[in-house]
Amino acid sequence: MKTKKKLPVSVEFSFVSLGIITIILIVYTIIQLISFSIFSIGHQNDLIEKTYSQINLIFENKNIQKDKNQIKESMMKLTEKENIRIYKDNDLLFSTNSSNWKNIKLNMGSDNKETKNIKFIKFRPYVLLDGPMVIDGYRIQILQETDILTDFIENYLHIFLLAVVLSVVLSIIGSIYLSKKFISRLNTLTDTMSNIKQNNINSRVELSGTNDEFDKMNILFNSMMDDIEESFEKQSQFVSDASHELRTPLTVLQGHLKMLSRWGKNDKEVLDNSINVCLEEVNRMIKMVNGLLSLSRVDKEIINIAEVEEIYPKDIIFETIENYKILNNKIDFKVNIDEMIKLKISKEHLKQLLIIMIDNAIKYNDKGVVKIEVELDLNKNQKCLVIKDNGIGIDEKNIYKVTDRFYKVDESRQKDNSFGLGLSIAKKIISLYQGSLSIQSKIKEYTKIIIKFN
Repeated sequence: MKTKKKLPVSVEFSFVSLGIITIILIVYTIIQLISFSIFSIGHQNDLIEKTYSQINLIFENKNIQKDKNQIKESMMKLTEKENIRIYKDNDLLFSTNSSNWKNIKLNMGSDNKETKNIKFIKFRPYVLLDGPMVIDGYRIQILQETDILTDFIENYLHIFLLAVVLSVVLSIIGSIYLSKKFISRLNTLTDTMSNIKQNNINSRVELSGTNDEFDKMNILFNSMMDDIEESFEKQSQFVSDASHELRTPLTVLQGHLKMLSRWGKNDKEVLDNSINVCLEEVNRMIKMVNGLLSLSRVDKEIINIAEVEEIYPKDIIFETIENYKILNNKIDFKVNIDEMIKLKISKEHLKQLLIIMIDNAIKYNDKGVVKIEVELDLNKNQKCLVIKDNGIGIDEKNIYKVTDRFYKVDESRQKDNSFGLGLSIAKKIISLYQGSLSIQSKIKEYTKIIIKFN
């Protein structure tokens, strides 16, 4: 099936603009002509009414009515520029000598009403008045050409049409100019997009500074490209960091397996040690992969906050804390919870947030006793969940980095099974529920995580 070839946008735009402008001019011209015609015919109606009144006034003289010669003399003086005939049935009392009468019929009925009609004779407009006379049984017909409209058509219509043609030509020039200007702005955007497609992702559309619709579109496009470029950079960094994290355990595994392949399998002590090391590294990779899977699931998850049921978080908080107390008796928990507060969050996500925060408080702590404070209260109509520890703290200049994937507070800790994914997952979970996460910290003293819910 062949597709119909479309015109270029600039040509199509020119045709559409020309069509619209031409239609407007034609409609305007027709309205002007109709308005002028109505005015001209109205003026002619007034004139013909005056003539009709004057003739009836003359014929109110009874002596004139009895003498046909006097009627003709009186009418000849009055009708130098008029076409008039007076009749009764087929009997003409008086008629001016005009070829126009052959196109007009006599009113043979018994109707005594006055009528006025527009007649076109040889393409010229006339006003015809047909009305009763003061002479018993006679009627009069007065035919007048609409001089104003006729003069206008004869003398000024060609000028008017020339003006219309000139307007159409100017509209063509204007539409071509506008279409080229319109297309040039689009071509700027198209060229930039083509440049970006050729892997020059940092290209941006230049703004004209007029703040018009094109500038607004270009600002939006540039903003979108900034976000995309940032996402690409984060993705690239993510791949680099993930590769780096995987390379270490894989290198360890490779080294031990090569050693076992060459000679280590014959030494039971070396064999047992290598197997333990390999299992430890495999467990580290499994933990990292599970973290990446969790992060991927959260990235793809969409939650309608309006459909989330509110829960009382007290039981989940205490249950999570008790589990940690059983595993580690060197953790000192201090809990302060407003039991009446409800949160719009699923139980699973709340528990995941608590585990991430408490795990970090334990991992990044160099004190003999790990102290963790958990608070839940209202602050300026916002529900705040606060987890504070007495750990190593975070340098103020690095606080904004800790929610980045694979970022670790202490880069020297390579064997703690920490991959810097926890806070990235936590931040994403909190954003699903339209909350916010902020961090306050002081080196060697404390770290405070503040989660705010609406």
